[in-house]
Amino acid sequence: MRRKLLPLVVFVFVFALVAAACGGKKATTSSGSPTETSEASPSESEGGTITIGSDQANDHGSKDISGKDEAELELDNFYFEPTTFTGDAGAKVKLELKNEGTALHNFTLEDQNIDQDVQPDGTESVEVTIPQSGSIEFFCKYHRTRGMAGQLTAA
Repeated sequence: MRRKLLPLVVFVFVFALVAAACGGKKATTSSGSPTETSEASPSESEGGTITIGSDQANDHGSKDISGKDEAELELDNFYFEPTTFTGDAGAKVKLELKNEGTALHNFTLEDQNIDQDVQPDGTESVEVTIPQSGSIEFFCKYHRTRGMAGQLTAA
């Protein structure tokens, strides 16, 4: 009888392990925004990471916006694309924020008192100023610790 039950017990054990490995847990931030707590998705780690200020950001490229007065910024799970904008020092630029992710995202630029939420599949606009020199950081206040940060850099 034991020998007949052993394959069944092994099957149930392996099935339970596979089911546990495939399931992602959902968590909630202090703001009530849902986040995924499963391992990094390919979109998070696609371009590696870069250091912006004291944050590790998921790197999804850079874009030179010198001479332009508007640009598009993709907000996704959990990165900004492009991650770095380089532009003319002191230039004002209208950023069209497009949330292509499945969670509520945010564009916060503390140095310029900007704090704009963007709903999933939503679009919002903000006006930013490229710094006179160096770089300033922007981030998603809900997913900053997941690597959702970027920067504006003077050319």
